[in-house]
Amino acid sequence: MNITIRDAQAEDWKAIQKLNSEVFENDKDNDPDMDLNWPFTEPGIKYYKKITDGTYGHCLIAELDGEAIGYVALAPKDFGYRKSTYIEIENIGVTPAYRSKGVGKLIMNAASEWAKSQGADRLYVEAFWGNTEAIKYYKNNGFVEIGLELEKDL
Repeated sequence: MNITIRDAQAEDWKAIQKLNSEVFENDKDNDPDMDLNWPFTEPGIKYYKKITDGTYGHCLIAELDGEAIGYVALAPKDFGYRKSTYIEIENIGVTPAYRSKGVGKLIMNAASEWAKSQGADRLYVEAFWGNTEAIKYYKNNGFVEIGLELEKDL
């Protein structure tokens, strides 16, 4: 497979929307509160347009023969109380047919390089507790656990 990683362009927003909707579908059992239609809503479309045109964060696309098969959306993360400079992986995904074939590793390497070029000290990501495949992927790519998110229904 000859996979290339490139910076997203404004016209790529629909490809990112499609890939991100696959991430939503994959995570639907991990968050019963997730709006599976969000990628197709006005706020979702606005987000994809801003992340691909560079007005917010940065997006990288993995392509095989010109077809988008994976992506990562990155943005600065300000904790305020922490010393390091962070870039957050807001979302990342590989289309199901190409998972577990090294595409994610290529995307993660490119994301790390881009983050370093922005002066970041660390990458940050959140994963659903029940998404053991994602957690394994992140750990295999050098991430370590630093906390646990909790929520309560009211």
